Amino acid sequence: MSRSSLFLIMASIVTVSFSSGCGSRGGPPLGTVTGKVTLDGEPVPGLSVTFIPEEGGSPSYGGTDDNGEYRLYFNQKRAGAELGSHKVIIDNREPETDDSGKLIDDTPIVKIPKKYRQPGQLTADVGSGRNKIDFDLEPDTKPNQPGVGATRTASK
Repeated sequence: MSRSSLFLIMASIVTVSFSSGCGSRGGPPLGTVTGKVTLDGEPVPGLSVTFIPEEGGSPSYGGTDDNGEYRLYFNQKRAGAELGSHKVIIDNREPETDDSGKLIDDTPIVKIPKKYRQPGQLTADVGSGRNKIDFDLEPDTKPNQPGVGATRTASK
């Protein structure tokens, strides 16, 4: 095999490797998403926040800290959520336990109204750049109480 043939084969392999998404930047475009979850005006720690793209795609996940603040992650290496409209689910995280089943997480559990734990009750739009999307949840005070109670603001 000539050197020029070998060079062409190697160049083709490198081109295919880069175009197939082997780099860490592969995947759909994302917008960074942060925000705060409150219930009746108070920050809520220990929640999971899930954004599910309405047009199909992969969901993004995050969890609230002691101040009720969250940041979404598309996967372990990429922060953010796919661009577009999302259904949002907010629910309590599963408590962390050790191998014997003993609780190791002392975050207080705040009961989240069922309406926020279902896809479609809350929605959010993610644009390119930075998005700050806050959710001010309302407690269940009346049966069949209408209203979403979420505020969404986007900034770029």
